[in-house]
Amino acid sequence: MDMIRRWWWRRKNRSESNLQASYWNTFFRAMSIGLLGIFVPIYVYLIGVEWGGSWKEGVIMLMAFLVLTRFTAVIAVWVMARQIEVRGFRWSITVAGFLGVVYYGLLVMAERSVWWLVPAAVVLGFEIVLYWIPRLSMNVDFGHKERMGKEIGVRNMINRGSSVLGPFVGGIIAGMWGFDILFGVGVSVLVMSLIPIYFMEKHKHEDGVGFGDLVLFWKDEKQSLLSFWGQGIMDGVSAWIWPLFVFIVIGSLEELGAVTSAALGVSMLGVFLASKSFDWLRSFGGDEDERLFVTGNVITAVMMVVRGLARGVWSVFGLDLLYQAALPWMSVPLYGYIYTLAERKGVVRVISYREIFYSLGVVLVAVVGVVVLMWPGGWQIVFGIGALGGLMTLPMRKESNQ
Repeated sequence: MDMIRRWWWRRKNRSESNLQASYWNTFFRAMSIGLLGIFVPIYVYLIGVEWGGSWKEGVIMLMAFLVLTRFTAVIAVWVMARQIEVRGFRWSITVAGFLGVVYYGLLVMAERSVWWLVPAAVVLGFEIVLYWIPRLSMNVDFGHKERMGKEIGVRNMINRGSSVLGPFVGGIIAGMWGFDILFGVGVSVLVMSLIPIYFMEKHKHEDGVGFGDLVLFWKDEKQSLLSFWGQGIMDGVSAWIWPLFVFIVIGSLEELGAVTSAALGVSMLGVFLASKSFDWLRSFGGDEDERLFVTGNVITAVMMVVRGLARGVWSVFGLDLLYQAALPWMSVPLYGYIYTLAERKGVVRVISYREIFYSLGVVLVAVVGVVVLMWPGGWQIVFGIGALGGLMTLPMRKESNQ
């Protein structure tokens, strides 16, 4: 392995080699999530329906699973942040990969007993922290400020590109052979995502994550932490509520996967244009990139609400396509600003505190959802809350010229 790694590093400079390896990790990870991601909420929901006998119990089960997962993630940040700093990113992502295997195994067991969802949620909470803190931190460490938008765009294109066929194929597998086979295929790809990590240099940080430091960080960066909270609200609605809504509207796993794949594929042009535009506008040193972020944020918020009006396959496809096309104009600048803050204030420190507030945003979605989704018009209310969450990230534009 060392000989292969040295050959890889000789091909390019260390910085570019690390960046390329991180792209390959992103590719395989996104392929795995593309196969599995949108179907996990449906799977947990259906277990709840079978257990309780109605769709309401299914919603309650899914929201409870989500709350437990994200509360575990908050605790896991305090438990694991120091270990991530000391042992390094490769160790953390490797452990996260094996936790991912355990997690999907526990989901399979949940078909036999609903109580297996409890350890599954706990394992997922730790997996989220052990993967996403080093993953986002590496994006800062390996990145280049002058082409930050391009690098964010490349990762976004890889995410979407490798995920295009995932939902379509995953829907066919789940519909024809069941969730057990789907999870097995997804786990195999997830394990493959660990290989590129060992072509990176070891990375360690000494940022001093702790409760006392979080209090100090809150005093200096209250707006940033509230923005992280809003991002969690928006993503919680998109990742967990939207797939369930589409499944209820369409009623088919195969069509859910096909619609999602098509919307992701067509919207890739938006990612390319948004990443190029962000770098270009930011190079002027004024507020041009901020205006791009604000405009993209408002349009994304509007489309978040409008998606809730979908009532059939074609309206789901059309409205999700418009949302996916608008999202990069918000998300590319947002992550650029988050990475700039991390460079200024400490990489693992910022990403760890982001994970805490992001998770609390997802928890809010679940707590509100378990009540509001029982009401007439509840879906539209939840999508409206997701839109407000996205707008809460607007203060991050303060990082524009840092």
